[in-house]
Formats: sequence, C-alpha cells, structure tokens
Amino acid sequence: KLLVTRPRVIIAVSYCFIVSTFLYGPYLAVVLILAVLLFAHRAGKYGERILGGVMGDYLGATICLCELLVLTVLLIGQNYQQQQSSSSLRELVSQLHNMLTADNDVTNLFVDNRFMAIAKFVVMCGAYWTWCWLAKNVAYQSPDDSRSDTKNNETTESKETKPKEDARSAVRSEASRILERPTSTFRERYDATQTYLDALAKPVGSLGLLESWAARLAALQRTLEPTTDRVACLIFAGDHGAAAAPADGGEGCSLYPQAVTRSVLVGLQRGVAGASVLSKANDVTLRVVDVGVVGEDTFQGGNVISSPSKLVDGTRNFCKESAMSSEQCKQCIQIGKNYLKEVVAETKSKVVVLGEVGIGNTTSSSALIAALTSRPPEQICGGGAFATRELQESAVAKKISIVKKALSLHFAAGNDGVCADNVSAVDAIEKLGGAEIASMVGAMLQASELDLAILVDGFIVTAAALVAVSMDPRVCRVLFFASRSAESGQGMALEKIKAISRANDIPYDETPALSMGLRMGEATAGLLAVNLLRSSAAVLSSMATIQEILS
Repeated sequence: KLLVTRPRVIIAVSYCFIVSTFLYGPYLAVVLILAVLLFAHRAGKYGERILGGVMGDYLGATICLCELLVLTVLLIGQNYQQQQSSSSLRELVSQLHNMLTADNDVTNLFVDNRFMAIAKFVVMCGAYWTWCWLAKNVAYQSPDDSRSDTKNNETTESKETKPKEDARSAVRSEASRILERPTSTFRERYDATQTYLDALAKPVGSLGLLESWAARLAALQRTLEPTTDRVACLIFAGDHGAAAAPADGGEGCSLYPQAVTRSVLVGLQRGVAGASVLSKANDVTLRVVDVGVVGEDTFQGGNVISSPSKLVDGTRNFCKESAMSSEQCKQCIQIGKNYLKEVVAETKSKVVVLGEVGIGNTTSSSALIAALTSRPPEQICGGGAFATRELQESAVAKKISIVKKALSLHFAAGNDGVCADNVSAVDAIEKLGGAEIASMVGAMLQASELDLAILVDGFIVTAAALVAVSMDPRVCRVLFFASRSAESGQGMALEKIKAISRANDIPYDETPALSMGLRMGEATAGLLAVNLLRSSAAVLSSMATIQEILS
C-alpha cells in the first residue's frame, strides 16, 4: 500500500519502456511491459487469495519468475528479430502462436531455443504453484485455520457487506473501545490490552514482564499509546530515632551514624549523589523533600527542599515509644500527597519514581513488614546498608533483636517476634514507621487517585507499598516493582501485596523487573527501570501484529 503508488508505477513503467526501447525496439518493449504488468497483477491476486498477502518468500519467488518471464520473452523476440529485422506487435504474437501449433516433428522442439524457453517457464510456474499450495495447506496450517464451508460462506458474505478491515485495526479498535469506556474496570482494561499484545508479531508472552507493564500502563492511562516521555523522581528523606546512638537515646541500629542522612541530601543538592547521576542519565526530573531530617537547618532552592511541616527531630525510638504520634503520621502522609501533586503538575509526568533517604529505615521497614505479614523477624531482616562487602552477621542479629523488641512493645508479639494477623496498617506506620516512609505511603495513595504509574524502588519503598495497599487495595493498580532487593523481607511483603491484589481482582506482576543485587536505595533501582517502562510503552504503541508482518 505504501510502495505501490501511482507515481511510482508511472515512473517505473516509463523508465523500463525507455530502456527496453533503446535495447530491443518499441514493439518488444511494449510486449515486455505488458507481460510483466499482467503477471505481477495476477501473482498479487493469487497470493492474496492463497496466502492472505504478498511478503517474504512469495514476493521473492514472484520476482524470480518475473525475471524468467522477461528472459523468455526476450529470447523468443530476439530469435524472431534475427529472421525479420522489423516485426509488428501483431506479427510477433502470431509467430509465437504458430510455433506452438505447427505440425512439426516433436523432437525438433527440444532444439528450438524458443520452445525450451517457454517449457522452462511453464515448469517454473508449476513449481511456483506447488510451493503456494504447500505453504497454504502444510507449512502454515494450524488448527485455528480449519473452517467449515458454512463459515467460509459467512466470511464471504461479511466481506461483501462491509469494508475490509485489517487484522491490527480490528483487535486494536476493540482494545481501544474497552480502554476508553468510562465504566470499564481496571481488570477489563488490563485484559483487553493483553489480548492486543498477544496479537503482536511475537510468540505469546515472549516479552515477559514488559508485556505486563505495558498492559498495566495502558489500563492506567486508558490508551494503547501511553505516555512515558516525562518522568519525575520524588525522594523523601527522614531520620529515625532508633538509628541514634545509645548515648542519645537510640538503638544504634545502623552501621552508619544518623548524620549521614543530611550528608546524602547535600550530595543530592550538589548533583553528585547516585540518584542525581542516574536521573540525568535517564532523563528524569529529580525532586528531594526533607520531611524529617534531624536539625533546624533547612534545604531551600534547587532540587532539594525541606517541607515546612517536617518533623524537625525526626521520629522517636520505636523500641521505647511510638515512632510518631497520630497527628505527625497524618501530617507526613499529607506531605507525600501534596508533593506528589505538586511535582506532577510541574513536570506533567504520568510516571513517578519513588525513593527514600534515611539512616535506619531498613530496620523500620523490616519491623513494618514483620508486623503486617505476621512473619518472624528472622525471615525478614537482612544486612541493610553494609559498611564492607561482607555481610556482618552480628549486625543482622542486632537488627532482629531491635525489631523483636519494638514488636513486643507495640503489638504484644511473643518471644519469636510473630505478631497477630490483625495488625492495622495505620497503627503499624504510626508506631514503627519513619517520616519518609509515611510520606511515600501518602504519595502512593495520591497516585492511585490520579491513576499515575509508580516505580517502586526497592526494600524500603516496597514496605511503604505494603502499608499503602493495606490501607487502600486500589493502590496495587499503580505499582511497578523495579528491583528484587537483597533483603529477604521484600519477598514476604510482595507475597502479601499479591494476596491483596488477588482478593480485589487486580492483576499482579509475578516478579520485580531487575535482579542485579541492588541495595543502595535513593530511588536508584527505580531510575534504572525507567527505560524498561518506556520500552514497554513503545512495544504497545509501535509494534506490528503478526498479520501485518505476514501480509
């Protein structure tokens, strides 16, 4: 449809006529062009009827036969031109007919170059037809191709009564209809997109998680051409009372001092920290919000700012009292909602990467997951931020002891640290959470209201996701898990999120996208996954269907 246009045909015919006339004379030039046009037209109709189109091997075979036809006509024409220097077109056709019908000795035909040329052409046409028959009935036959005579008749009648519609537009328009219907559910939109993805030119499901992400993205944005060009990264930062030194009333739960949180924010402000570098590399707008970093000094200007409503002293030591009061927790959740709306309005992004900075937040996240999954802390706690390349077992044992102590204080967990299975997500985030974790929960709740895609960074953001979906299961729709964490507790959180998704008939991705041993936090895994999400959108909007490839 794009290559065979009227101007191209006119130019090609004119060029061939000029060259052929120069080489063989006008009469033979006309015969050649008419023969080729007639043959190409019939070959196209035949291919469309037998195979549904002309591409690939069929097109190659057509070109080869067309060349053979040209050589056959030239050989016959030139032999006659040797006998008669100027022949009319009518005489040329008449002589060709006489050669085939004259009562000559049959053996003489085999030494006649004209006859052998025609014979070879007929044999090649026979092979050509045989190949088409085999391709139709053997090579490309499948159970779905078997149709009864009644169905064939119905199909023929349908073609006669309505315009022909190509396969892609049919399946695409059906998916678009469901996506754009105001009353369609998320599951209906997701399944409709999956059906369209299955029709693309690839084995079903062969692009794995990219297909699941594409379907989720389309279901959120209600289009088969979702937008991923503008992406924002929103990082919340806060300090944890349990991370303070024992002399300052904390538990010393991290190998790093609490002051490192502020130092990381300074690096982000200067554009030299990990999230800064990866944001630039992946064309993502970065915003960092201080919601609970210890200290009166605030960050103002640039891409790092301190919220006016921040917890100036951070959270409290959750082994001695609740990490936050009910009002403080609500305040941090609202900060998250407000800044998500602000960054989306500013950048016009439909995808947001969530991340965090906060020394000690791995311990807080482990406690949250243990409380909400009723799993023993030994199955949840990992090494967190390593001071060396080797896992320090003593640090893990200390973290387990701290988590058990907090769970025992707030939720009457036994000696094994296992909580009852009725722990409220709101209670958990108030008593065990951090200001930055609560803000990420708020951001996810707001994203669900706006149908915005959220790239979930790693362990700590997964813990925030567990709290958010426990508060509002609809949040499951917007979550794209970027990375499998080195922390074993993430798997427990994902299992719980999966159960909540299933209970609410929301599609769930079986595995996070990346498995690279990432454990830096700071939204780095989410930033690395941005281009995977963009690729999934490109597959959905630009990839051809298998019918388009074959026809």
